[in-house]
Amino acid sequence: PSETTIQHGVVIVATGAEERRTEQYLYGRDARVVTQRELEEALADNRFVLPERGTVVMIQCVESRTPEHPYCSRVCCSQALKNAITLKERYPEANVVILYRDVRSYGLREVFYQRARDLGVLFVRYDLEPDAEGRGGLPRVEQRDGRLVITTFDPVLGEEVTFDADTLALSVGIGPREDVEDLAMMLKVPLNAEQFFLEAHMKLRPVEFATEGIYLAGMAHGPKFVDESIAQANAAASRACTVLSQDEMMSSGAVAHVDQVSCVACGDCVAICPFQAIDMVRNKEVLRRTFKDCAEVNPALCKGCGTCAAACRSGCITLDGFDDMQIMAQITALIAE
Repeated sequence: PSETTIQHGVVIVATGAEERRTEQYLYGRDARVVTQRELEEALADNRFVLPERGTVVMIQCVESRTPEHPYCSRVCCSQALKNAITLKERYPEANVVILYRDVRSYGLREVFYQRARDLGVLFVRYDLEPDAEGRGGLPRVEQRDGRLVITTFDPVLGEEVTFDADTLALSVGIGPREDVEDLAMMLKVPLNAEQFFLEAHMKLRPVEFATEGIYLAGMAHGPKFVDESIAQANAAASRACTVLSQDEMMSSGAVAHVDQVSCVACGDCVAICPFQAIDMVRNKEVLRRTFKDCAEVNPALCKGCGTCAAACRSGCITLDGFDDMQIMAQITALIAE
């Protein structure tokens, strides 16, 4: 791979996400077990063939909403409902069964659930863990004499039910890209606990990072539908235009400065800066013919929070308007009053 330097004004992070891979429920070992995305593609390309009275079983929340992956992927339920509707419209005599924990077809997508019910799609609820009597828990999938058999506990009937499936569709979750940590480190932007990019503020700055000039859109932020991604992309583009449309950018008056002669290059300020505004410069000439490693503040990124000045063990970082002499003068004036 080769490196390319690109001069730019803003960055919009829209790297998307990936379908999580699973080894549950015989996926990868039985060709009849597919993901919802694979089923949707087969239906769209007219490659999917089902016997006239065949059975399709769908299992929701596969490796999602678990202790390992506690978040909901949001799109899975609606995708399963749309696929179920398509199957019932093409094969009216087919049996379509959805094994779910919660049907989360939020907003106007509730009509998918109503339509699926009207077409005769069967919904059976299951829980992540067995109840106090040991009943329930995750569905079980096994091969019996060449048949694909799914067994689950039906809480309405109060007993286990078994389905012989021609196709098993798994609603696997959506996960971040594998290289997301490298990109976050390069751009100096944060990730949340699920390794999706984290915005500056959910309500006040939903498409911005704390680092100026970097914006966020789409599934890089977390699982969402296409219309939601488009709305977020429009917002990110609008915010980017406010930067690109200006000939000059005004920075804050309160900016931190480093006395590079006194700096011992410990790196505490670099690690603690919430806006990634400080870099460690190697072998810089701080005095005539005097070279050393030292910290350097980017005034365009600095927000004047003062965190670095408080953390500096050498006392070589000062904040404009808030150096020691100015603060002591304020305290003296307050006491005098």
